[in-house]
Amino acid sequence: MAVMMRTQAPAATRASSRVAVAARPAARRAVVVRAEAEAAPAAAKKAAEKPAWTVPTLNPDTPSPIFGGSTGGLLRKAQTEEFYVITWEAKKEQIFEMPTGGAAIMRQGPNLLKFGKKEQCLALTTQLRNKFKLTPCFYRVFPDGKVQYLHPADGVYPEKVNAGRVGANQNMRRIGQNVNPIKVKFSGRMMSPAEI
Repeated sequence: MAVMMRTQAPAATRASSRVAVAARPAARRAVVVRAEAEAAPAAAKKAAEKPAWTVPTLNPDTPSPIFGGSTGGLLRKAQTEEFYVITWEAKKEQIFEMPTGGAAIMRQGPNLLKFGKKEQCLALTTQLRNKFKLTPCFYRVFPDGKVQYLHPADGVYPEKVNAGRVGANQNMRRIGQNVNPIKVKFSGRMMSPAEI
């Protein structure tokens, strides 16, 4: 008897739920049909394209951030080899940490700072991009006064994808397609990564 009650109880609830569903009025659906928009003319698309990127020029009259100084400074090699210059445009005066140690105050507007090593420029670039949301760029200045633009090379920062950018240090193959290491190790000659 107990078993019979268990099987009959769900049947009664199912029947009552069917009645409740049947008693509801059918839901109305609204369908909106729109005509297709005409394709935009090709001339408008060409006008919307960005102009070609050009290398920014270095203005040597750009003021430096306010910095009390340190015991460091430019290395002696800056007189005989090269030094590096980083520039950026600041929205307001803010305090930032120098990669050589200490703190400086960036000026509102353009800023220019000289460093002895490229790594110092990269460290400051990372800080300015992450903390202050600025877009710095840096240059190499040779002793004869020649200026070489370095970073970002094509106007887009390295961690971004850009059309036409070629990957460096890439072997486009699966790991199973690599050469057997024993062929390289005791071959007696150096192999380039492209040969491996």
